[in-house]
Amino acid sequence: MVDTWLSGKRSKRRGSSRGRGGGEKQTYLLALLLGGAALVFTSWKHTAGPAGYDAPSQGQPLWSAAPASAPGLPSLPAQPAVPATPPPEAAASPQRAMLAPQAAAKVANKAPPKSAVRVSMPHLRTYPCQREWPTAWVATLPLMFPKGNRGDALSAKVPKIVHFVFGYKMDEEPVFTFWNYVAVASALAVIRPETVMMHCAQEPVGMFWELLRPHVKLVRGRRVDSIFGRPIEHYAHKADIVRLEALLEHGGIYLDVDIAIFRPFDELLRYDAVMGEEGEGGRVGLCNGIIVASKDAPFIQAWYDKYRSFDQAQWNYHSVSLPMEMAKNNPGWVHRLEYTRFYWPLWDDAGMKLMMNSFDYDYSNNLAVHVWNHGLKRSPYRDFSMDWCFECHSTLVSMLRSFVPDPLFSVIMPCYNQGQYIKEAMKSVLDQSFPNWEIIVIDDTSTDRCGDIARSFATKHDLGARFKLIRNTLNLGLAESRNVALMHARGVWVCALDPDDKIHKGYFRAAVQAMSAQPDLQLITSNQQFFEGSNWVWDLPPFDTTTVMSRGPLPVMTLYLRSLWEMVGGYTNALPWGNEDYEFWTKLLSVGVKVHKLPGELVLYRFKQKSMMRDSAVFAEEERSMMRTMHPELFHDAKLLQEHLKIMNMSSPTRKRLEDRQKAGRISLEDRSFGRFWLALSDIHRGDFAAALLKLTPEVLGVERLRWQASFYHARCVCRLSGPNASVAEMTELGRRYRGLRSTTEFLLQFRNCHNGSRWMPPPSSRDG
Repeated sequence: MVDTWLSGKRSKRRGSSRGRGGGEKQTYLLALLLGGAALVFTSWKHTAGPAGYDAPSQGQPLWSAAPASAPGLPSLPAQPAVPATPPPEAAASPQRAMLAPQAAAKVANKAPPKSAVRVSMPHLRTYPCQREWPTAWVATLPLMFPKGNRGDALSAKVPKIVHFVFGYKMDEEPVFTFWNYVAVASALAVIRPETVMMHCAQEPVGMFWELLRPHVKLVRGRRVDSIFGRPIEHYAHKADIVRLEALLEHGGIYLDVDIAIFRPFDELLRYDAVMGEEGEGGRVGLCNGIIVASKDAPFIQAWYDKYRSFDQAQWNYHSVSLPMEMAKNNPGWVHRLEYTRFYWPLWDDAGMKLMMNSFDYDYSNNLAVHVWNHGLKRSPYRDFSMDWCFECHSTLVSMLRSFVPDPLFSVIMPCYNQGQYIKEAMKSVLDQSFPNWEIIVIDDTSTDRCGDIARSFATKHDLGARFKLIRNTLNLGLAESRNVALMHARGVWVCALDPDDKIHKGYFRAAVQAMSAQPDLQLITSNQQFFEGSNWVWDLPPFDTTTVMSRGPLPVMTLYLRSLWEMVGGYTNALPWGNEDYEFWTKLLSVGVKVHKLPGELVLYRFKQKSMMRDSAVFAEEERSMMRTMHPELFHDAKLLQEHLKIMNMSSPTRKRLEDRQKAGRISLEDRSFGRFWLALSDIHRGDFAAALLKLTPEVLGVERLRWQASFYHARCVCRLSGPNASVAEMTELGRRYRGLRSTTEFLLQFRNCHNGSRWMPPPSSRDG
């Protein structure tokens, strides 16, 4: 966690006439970029990886020499010391620089605290807004006490426990949005709590929740249908009850999930209870969007007891009006903050415009800002997207840019003798209208200086930390090179871009708009435009089992969450002719993903008469049959038996490739087992049952994804070599476990052949009812 402060220039812009401006006050703007930049110092250690590539030394972070961050959260790569106020030419640099404690102390004109490092935060990239912006972005990152401020523990009445309530709207999927992410991330970064507790009726879903889940304690909230015998129906009223109960039990700081924290709350922890006024002079009341309270605070106890008269027809009486009445009657129970500290701008049309489309308010007096999600949804700014943060919309929106994960996209680009194209591919990434990306090039032992060409391009365009070059010491092939790249990737989303292809300059921005509207998306794709040798447009069909296996799956440049790559085990190296992306999409189909197709043709495929895909097209049908056997859950058992016949008749070049892969030392046990199974089928077709039986080892039989397939042919080989009844138990068990298999003609025939002509019957314990 981080202790952060920003020293800014005195604001030259007067505040809004409806709030306090920055005229002669010194403005301290929150280092919102800490919301993702420095939440965690988790070092991702390199334990084991594919042979044949230059990996970081044991115990070093995989992707930089600086403290690593959790996947998807921006990291702080080590760079030479730079002045806190950068020269004009540095303002557009995306690189992040780390200052030594002494250098940072000199910049801040203060001695560095013990057990701390100072880092200069990333300078803003060039963007359409030309308004002035603070330049001394300096943050302190305490390492000794990463949680809480132990120094204030004796004087504080309120523990540093942050509470959120989420997921009580049971008729909607609990999707965690960007605004929810900002609320939790800013609390982690600025308040530096001991614990963040998320009280949920339903666990949140979506990419933003995945990023924050390791840093939050999930608390399953109780079912709230009534209080003191009075019914509660609306989810907002239920959340009102849950927050009060959490504060009574634990004490701490309650925050709505549409709050952005600007400054630490340490000054508030010495009071039994703190609430902020809503509207000028508290004309609306004391809002319960932020509540600071000690455990069993008298004000909270009395407030909770007032719910004995709860009437759900009175929308905000118990949540806003009642606490104001109580505060006026008992001023010593609660410390009131004036309206600009928490709840300005307000939720009305003028307030929404001030937040989303104005630079007339500088937030110099705000400890936090309430975004008012309900007001945002009915405003002209309801379609807010993360790409707005990089445009000139408003003070608040521009500040939020640092919460957009950086990099959001990891572009992985294995290269083998494609140096003549790679600059064009990299240029298509450089031209993206959305800036938070990185490029990882894997030089797979090219002889045409592909890696050097890529590095030269990156240097020329000052890509800095946004570019990484990895050189394989052995030729690993496309699939394993992609896996290596993803071991080094920091992005939330992945784009596998081959060096001879391109992406449209609006691809990432369109994807950001889609994921902002639907944060639970896991796969984002687009129609594919062919170029150079063809102008055909691939109009993608729906992503389902039928179309995947008949018309092809998805373009290789389709975007997917990096967590999906981890979930399904990466790209396979088992297939003889490549098609690892084809098999990868099929794996995602089998686990089930939420897909969105962008309008237009945003990915561009170079059509060449001679390419790896063209060369392997003659073997496509037998390789597709192999892919189907890798996903038996998607197909009927009778269909799989038909695919086995095609594999048995595999061509000599395909068999030779499979045999070569068995000798390679860089193939996983599961991939090797698939290859052995396919070779065993070929042996059976040749009549060499002994060779097939040798390949059907316990490791192959134990591969879960093969299900019954290897065991069925193992029993067949045993029967053929050892005579009838030698495989009775194995065949009987297969028939008992797999109803679809035992209904096939092939199974019944094999059972009869291996068991002296007996007709298969299920054992008494498993007979169908």
